[in-house]
Amino acid sequence: MFEAQKVSTACCSHKCSSARYKLKKRLEIKGEIEATQNETKAIRPKATAVNKALIKDKEFLTAKELSTLFGCNVKTVYAMIQKGTIKASALSPRKTLIKRTDIDKIFE
Repeated sequence: MFEAQKVSTACCSHKCSSARYKLKKRLEIKGEIEATQNETKAIRPKATAVNKALIKDKEFLTAKELSTLFGCNVKTVYAMIQKGTIKASALSPRKTLIKRTDIDKIFE
């Protein structure tokens, strides 16, 4: 069992003290990084009004654009396509297009 000889002693050895110091510094750096990430998230909006205006004029939309328009995740759009709620055409494994008229029919 560790018994401190001084009131200021927190660790039992130099090795233990070094490990504690490194952990403290890592946590400080992590806190600074998280603080800057939170600031950038607060500053940058997810979808601007300009992006939504450009999307509304398109005849065909990608899954990402549709998720921006709906305000949901891209995975939700793909789930709706799999379920058959939205008709889509897969041009390639990486490109899926959805007709604007099919989207309008959902809300009628």
